[in-house]
Amino acid sequence: MALYYVIGNQNIKFSLGPMAHINPWFALPFLGIFIALCWYRLPFAVALLPLALPYYLAPKDVIRSAEFSPAEIVLWICVGVATLQLLLQRQQWPYRLSWSELRQRTGPFLWPVVVFVLAALISLAVASSQRDALRAFRQEILDPLLYVVLILLCLRSRQDLGRLLGSLFATGLIIAIMAIIQYAMFQKTYTVYGSDPSVGLLFDYTVPIGLAIVFSRISWKIRLPVLLLCIPFVYSLLHNDSRGSAIAAFPVVLLFIVILAIRNRKVLLVGGAIAIVVAVAGYGVFHHKVNQAIVDTVINGHKDTNNVTTLQRRIYLWQSAEAMIHDQPLFGYGLDNWICHYADPRVVPNIGNKDYQTYGPNSPEFSWMQTCPLASHYYIVSEVNGKTTHMYDEPGLSHPHNIFLHVWVSIGIFGLLAFITILVLFFWLFAAILRYLSSHVVEQSEHWRWMAIGSAAAMLAGLIQGMVDSSFLAQDLSFCFWLLVATLLVIRVQIGLPWSNPFKLQRQK
Repeated sequence: MALYYVIGNQNIKFSLGPMAHINPWFALPFLGIFIALCWYRLPFAVALLPLALPYYLAPKDVIRSAEFSPAEIVLWICVGVATLQLLLQRQQWPYRLSWSELRQRTGPFLWPVVVFVLAALISLAVASSQRDALRAFRQEILDPLLYVVLILLCLRSRQDLGRLLGSLFATGLIIAIMAIIQYAMFQKTYTVYGSDPSVGLLFDYTVPIGLAIVFSRISWKIRLPVLLLCIPFVYSLLHNDSRGSAIAAFPVVLLFIVILAIRNRKVLLVGGAIAIVVAVAGYGVFHHKVNQAIVDTVINGHKDTNNVTTLQRRIYLWQSAEAMIHDQPLFGYGLDNWICHYADPRVVPNIGNKDYQTYGPNSPEFSWMQTCPLASHYYIVSEVNGKTTHMYDEPGLSHPHNIFLHVWVSIGIFGLLAFITILVLFFWLFAAILRYLSSHVVEQSEHWRWMAIGSAAAMLAGLIQGMVDSSFLAQDLSFCFWLLVATLLVIRVQIGLPWSNPFKLQRQK
């Protein structure tokens, strides 16, 4: 699949030498080989799909001008292979599940997912740019949920699930190595597949998998290599301008994993008390330096040439989102349609933006000018008390930089409530799995435990950075989100945890 993707693909930013200019027809034999291997080992292909996630910004021309990311190509090949195998083998298909069995595997997650999808479908009707909304629905809603179905059907063993999470961790590792190479070559802040925040957001979903293995109780033959593989992530984070990952998400996630690694309650309570005392004492001694560091990095960090900080920009974005929600709270504005109601394109050229002057509206940053019809009102906070906010310096900001505001603005209050319900059910199921593993004899329980902890820690990291960024409604991040949900659903089936009041069952035991 990698060979099929790179041969004749001129959308790839990094230099591939002559490979990008080879006739795309020469790539088709490699696609045929991939399809054959998919047919032979479908669970293997399904589990390794995360390796294709980060490259959606450089899609492949599949048929004429129809472009698809490698993850979409892999997904639909897997769906096609699974469908054809089911039609040919029917009852003999080894991954076949009846509707009742599939329904039982989804449990209480089914209805909030249905509401979420319906809210997204309704938002298509109200979207200003229906083409963008339909594309976003396919990439951010339909495709990831189809992947969940494939996971529930095809991944039936601990090895399958370990391969899935391992490929997710490897995806982040590849981007970390690419980032290190780019930083070493140019000695400056790097941008890999988008921007520094994009790298940080991908790390949110991938690094916790490795950390969960390192702090687990499985063999050191596995834990030590994973610990060494975590080093590139640390180096990349230290040279990353996204502070949400380095100083917010990962300290909390690391603490979360360490706490769950300590299973003796007395040790946990005593150690926690000592840690709190040390932290309070340290703050008492160094409070001036700590306060100054918070002011410099969080409050006044990342000032632009106009002395506007990223925190100030986020506050203005949240105010824009609040105004949008006030005017249209029920059904939102449509997926990927925030930008159509945010900045007035008739004002943008007046700021003398270099990209606009060079490329005009065909610049990727300003492509929305061509797809969005003129709106009756724009919500950008351009002035406060008669003074400019300089928000028109970045008119192409495509989301409100908050995961919950983003969902609400995109698909309305019903979609938001469904999304919150899915998150609540996710962590409820996570707690039920840990309690079940601690009170029942389950084969390979330590492996199931690190998988559950890694999934929950990754979701927690995404939510923390999602408070100041978009960690869900993007193609790669949506796949990561639903992959973690599917992981817990598969773990529940494999360990035999019932849906019916699992906490009561364990207390009785």
